Amino acid sequence: MNYFDQSISRKYGRKLPKKLTVPDPKIAEVLRACEALKYECEVEEKKYPRTWYKPSAIVIVKTSDIISKYEIVKQIGKKLVELRSQQTQSLKSSLTKQ
Repeated sequence: MNYFDQSISRKYGRKLPKKLTVPDPKIAEVLRACEALKYECEVEEKKYPRTWYKPSAIVIVKTSDIISKYEIVKQIGKKLVELRSQQTQSLKSSLTKQ
């Protein structure tokens, strides 16, 4: 999850620019983003070597497309940001209705 975590520096594993990341991404969110992009994914409990003390997991993406790992990560990051913004907008709208 370090690839998509906005609070982590590139030195500690973030692979994308901050505009394509979210704070503290959850495994379920990443899986939802993969599902929305029509990628077949599976999760394995692993720890990132530079943050061995922090529980984490890896998402294995299976695709028949010939596409680079960075492009897949970038697409998932964009979808994560989109899903998170939709989630916060719906939360804000439900709070204003009360």
